[in-house]
Amino acid sequence: MKKLIYIIFSIVLFSCSKSEQQTVFYVSPLGNDKNIGSKEAPFATIEKAKLVVRELSSEKREKNITIFLREGTHLVTETIVFGLEDSGFKGTKVSYEAYKDETPIISSGVAVKGWEKLKEYPVSLPNVAKDNVWVADIPEGIDRFYTMFDGQTRIPTTHKEGFTFKDIKYEGAKSMNVLHNKDRYLLRKIEFEGGVLKNWPNLEDIEVGFAPVPWTMNLLELESVDEKNGIAWTVLEANAPPAAKKSHTKPWVENVIDHLDSPGHWVVNTQERKIYYWPKEGEPSANLVVPKLKEYIRVEGLVDYEGATDTPAKNIAFKGITFMHGERDSWWKGHKGWGIQHDWDKFDRGNAMVRFRGAENCEITECRFTNSGGSAIRLDLHAQNITIKNNMIDFVGHMGILLCGYGPGTKDVNKNNIISNNVIHHVGRVMKMGAAVFAWQSGSNKISNNLIHHVPRKAVGICGIRVPILQKRDIDFDEASKTIRWNEIDNAIKDEGTFWQKYTPFLHAKNNIVENNEVYRALEELADGSALNVSGAGEGNIMRNNYAHHITSHASGVMRTDDWQRGTTFENNVIYMSNVAAIVHKGYNNIINNIIVDCSSKESIRFASYPDEVADYGSKIQNNIFYESGNAIKYYNISYRASEGISKPEDCNADYNIFYCAENLAAAKKYVASKRKDGIDKNSLITDPLFENIGDKNFKLKENSPAFKLGFKQIDMSSIGLKENEFPAKFMKFNLQDIDGRRPNFHRNKADQEIYDFW
Repeated sequence: MKKLIYIIFSIVLFSCSKSEQQTVFYVSPLGNDKNIGSKEAPFATIEKAKLVVRELSSEKREKNITIFLREGTHLVTETIVFGLEDSGFKGTKVSYEAYKDETPIISSGVAVKGWEKLKEYPVSLPNVAKDNVWVADIPEGIDRFYTMFDGQTRIPTTHKEGFTFKDIKYEGAKSMNVLHNKDRYLLRKIEFEGGVLKNWPNLEDIEVGFAPVPWTMNLLELESVDEKNGIAWTVLEANAPPAAKKSHTKPWVENVIDHLDSPGHWVVNTQERKIYYWPKEGEPSANLVVPKLKEYIRVEGLVDYEGATDTPAKNIAFKGITFMHGERDSWWKGHKGWGIQHDWDKFDRGNAMVRFRGAENCEITECRFTNSGGSAIRLDLHAQNITIKNNMIDFVGHMGILLCGYGPGTKDVNKNNIISNNVIHHVGRVMKMGAAVFAWQSGSNKISNNLIHHVPRKAVGICGIRVPILQKRDIDFDEASKTIRWNEIDNAIKDEGTFWQKYTPFLHAKNNIVENNEVYRALEELADGSALNVSGAGEGNIMRNNYAHHITSHASGVMRTDDWQRGTTFENNVIYMSNVAAIVHKGYNNIINNIIVDCSSKESIRFASYPDEVADYGSKIQNNIFYESGNAIKYYNISYRASEGISKPEDCNADYNIFYCAENLAAAKKYVASKRKDGIDKNSLITDPLFENIGDKNFKLKENSPAFKLGFKQIDMSSIGLKENEFPAKFMKFNLQDIDGRRPNFHRNKADQEIYDFW
């Protein structure tokens, strides 16, 4: 009896002590900010809860604080900023999280009301649209907007191709930007053929979209159109002149009422303050909203941009919340030089729904980011020990997760973050250069066990500033040139030393580990690049134990070390079924212990060189398994020689590999014999590596595999991919696949298939 009483007393005591360890408030869309914030009388806004927490006594701040968000849509009309005074106190945590079994939504979507059937038709409205188009006023407080949503679906604006760019000649920078200031007018000038562009009366509403080079794109407002002479001008400068390099994409115009010729599209006219919309069926939904904000929540400490020390906000967490209906970003006059690599995004920019800027020890877990015109999450400038785990990111317009540190210099404070066990798919829905995870000038991060699929270009990119930008101090309009901290570099750069010894200390995208991720259906829209890419970054980056498969694209390879890159290792990866090379090798970078199965028959590894590459011999290409189930294969291929004499297979330490062509072993033997004449692969084997069941995508090797004799180490596939037992099961219903009906053709560049290669 005494033992039972002791147990009961212990349980009660534990429960009491647990409740005393935290302070709890509640926020509900049905609440009132005059309430006390209890479960029965919740606050109405997160802002109010934040202010109440600030006013708590020091004693109460020494406990964990939880603000529960209740079911419903929490509308934000201004960015909620959590500063130093909102941090967890003395190591405690302030957490904003969903109440048990509820799904709070944070949105900036303003309802569009008062829809009426269009009666007076604009002159240029297509006949097919008459009797189908509805009109409403732009909501009060909203000016130009770029996205509209029907509940959990983004509705696209009109989109029309049908014109081409005339070829131009100019002296280009390595980035394909113009090299000289005198040629900058070419970044706004469009010389075109075809009758789609017109001198519309509301040009300020109309954007022209184009990929001046195959690896990035622009959406720019038109300033003028000379239809007779085929010349148009944009308001802002592009990242490269139109038609700078051949691309498979075609230019287009957006938001033109002339092309409102099919259901499910809309047009805005800010002169009239009207929205024109052709619903897919029936009348406009009651759930139509347009976004007011790009940035919903910003955790921001004291950022001393010019100085050496920032003071971060700390210990703030978000859990179980759904974020949606964010606005797409747009560029501004003076944006040149503030773009991170190839203007894939902009430096230190408030264009993600949740943003950490000067923050440490914060968390985003079990949240969903969806149906937004912009990005999901950003970690800017000083961002350390931020954990982004077990989230679903889907159908966002730009980046999934962006880590963006300070520009080149000695201030290296964007690092040691964890991006783990997230499902990321269908990002870059508006800005096609959007990546699932992109780390720019950010190092020592761990990006692991994410499931990434159906992305328009990169799954994971590790990038910095290209070295040629650091060698052009007098130019401030090339990519990232305005981010360079010249004063720090001038004080630190060495006069002696090699090319790399001089510049790599300022490249902070170093020592990142990208491991155990599963990636498929990447590189879906734009061209060049790779699904897992390291470019212009620092040294020590490792991509290991990733499974990349089913890649059909206009790209260079599934994995790649690109221009001005050194000291990267690709190891223990499995690359399966791709129309392009498994790996693109440039510079001094190692490819060790990978399995490559049924990738492009044209090349398993593409050897290339970048412009002005410094000779750096001896990269390890060792202990890899090259397996082809068909009858034709070329394991190594030399392509795109921007610098002669280097980056060829014979410039590498290539050996102890296994080559196999199941239906034509003689072809494999002949190829390897030719390589041995070049002095490489002398100890490599031409034999079946003996997978347990390659037909069932089982890449485990049998115990008697000849690969083990060469030093190959078994790759444990069980550790790769999403840890489903940790991931919120409720999100898996949102893990959608082919929403647009596309069925890729995995021809793997066979001889009878058309091959796209812009180089």
